[in-house]
Parts: sequence; structure tokens; C-alpha cells
Amino acid sequence: MPVVQLWFPLSKVIDLAEHAMAATEHSRSPYADPGPAVPSLIWVKDDGIYLMSNAIPRQPGKPGSPKNMAQIVYAHGHESGTHWSDGEPLGDDFAEYIDLTTPTHDGALIDLIRTYAARDAWLVFTVSTHKFEMTFSPTGPTC
Repeated sequence: MPVVQLWFPLSKVIDLAEHAMAATEHSRSPYADPGPAVPSLIWVKDDGIYLMSNAIPRQPGKPGSPKNMAQIVYAHGHESGTHWSDGEPLGDDFAEYIDLTTPTHDGALIDLIRTYAARDAWLVFTVSTHKFEMTFSPTGPTC
């Protein structure tokens, strides 16, 4: 079973997460159960692999970004112009909402992001065909 690791620098992800947490309105996944939309990171695979905030209005992109482009943080090595074409485990393009407020045994994801961002750590998605796990690493990728 193929496994891929995606590395996101928390020094940049923290801005997305705080933007989502501060907003009073949020987009919701079209596949979500009925109920209120919650602050989330949106994990996207299309022109690259990246995270963005689900806050409304969108977080403006960096200066020089195309008009109406939201701020995004690419996974290391999966920037714009790259496209995963190796089939599994990432398959077709997608957008997955990751709730920042759901409690875990270590605290809500937003609390963990804040803690590890202060340490200049990385958010790591380990992706296999039917699941993904999030962990934090004190050092970045070796490649």
C-alpha cells in the first residue's frame, strides 16, 4: 500500500488557522453532515497540494497573487505547477475540510497548531489509500 508524507511549515499554517478561528462565517464541505460550519483548514489537491482557511471572506493572497486568490500554504515539494499523477494514495483532485475545533486526547487541533508553531515545527500528513494521519515534527523534511 503506497504511503506519502506531506510536510507543511507551521510558521505559515498558523496564519491560516488563526484566520479561520477569528472569522464569524465559514464555508462548509458539500459532503458534510447538516449543521453549522466550523473553523477549518481546507486541504486541497489540484495545482499543487496546499492548505487554506475556510473563513468567509477569504484570506487575501500574497501581493502579486492572481485576483481573488486566497492565501494558501503549499506542502513542501508540491507547489504550484506540480500535480500528483502517480495514482494512489492521493488519486483525483479533492478538497478535504479539517475541523480545527474537534477535541482530541491532546487538545483541539488549533491548540496543537499554536503550540507547535511557536516551536517552528512542521505539520505532517501521512497519507495512505484510505486514511490520513496528522502529526507534528520538530524538524522539516530531509528531501
